[in-house]
Amino acid sequence: MTPCFEGIRKLERLDFTGCINLSHVDPSIGLLEELVFLSFQRCASLVSLDFGSTPLLKSLKVLCLSDCTKLENTPDFSGLVRLQYLDMDRCASLSTIHESVEALAKLSFISLRDCTNLVGISTNLPPMRFLLRWQPPTYLPLKSLIYLDLSFCNISEVPDVIGGLKSLERLNLQGNKFTSIPSAFKGLHNLSYLNLSHCHMLQWLPKLPTENGPSDLLGRYFETTSESHNHRSGLYLFDSTNCMEPFDSPKFFRSTFGWMQKLVEVRNTFPTAPRFLSLF
Repeated sequence: MTPCFEGIRKLERLDFTGCINLSHVDPSIGLLEELVFLSFQRCASLVSLDFGSTPLLKSLKVLCLSDCTKLENTPDFSGLVRLQYLDMDRCASLSTIHESVEALAKLSFISLRDCTNLVGISTNLPPMRFLLRWQPPTYLPLKSLIYLDLSFCNISEVPDVIGGLKSLERLNLQGNKFTSIPSAFKGLHNLSYLNLSHCHMLQWLPKLPTENGPSDLLGRYFETTSESHNHRSGLYLFDSTNCMEPFDSPKFFRSTFGWMQKLVEVRNTFPTAPRFLSLF
């Protein structure tokens, strides 16, 4: 277990990566107002995480929970007003995500890869609906999201309102069970990477956006990952063998050519944008 954090409130970085026997985190961790980075990656014995009743983690930008294979639910995210990066890959026991995730207005990266037991948000919402629930008149949860990884999460339906994530640039849906992609995808004007590989039940491809989004949003992913080599862009369809629309048909090429041409334009605008495009 961790110690009580009440006497060390000036901490800015806290890394428990690889603490495989850590099972309990003192709720006083929620008092660390200056904490920017927090990682519990590969804490295989961690079952739950509690930030206390009134968390004050107002400076936290990065939260890593990947490979916490026994983690059953997430903490209350209330108060994490600056959180930008949330990684929960391979949390195989995770069944619900606290509904307060909707209020994370600055969140730009969220990954739930291989969260195979995820069934909802809190006790009410199915596993993707929380990302896209509208609240009139103009509020859209996660409006700053540019990276979303929901691969291998047993998703059987992609909701139409995914087109509301106007800032989204990279979307990974590989390894899921849906049969089609909603037409609302054409509203994702900043999308530059779409992975539909290993979607064995996929029958129909989406119509991809050919117009650019607002200039102040375009290319943010490539600006924030300029030191990374993960600059792949394009449409990935490897091992999606049941698609009823032939990849060599004129319709398929018409629906993808305009989108691919747009990505080339982005590459000319942002030096850190993708150096190659891929279509499988």
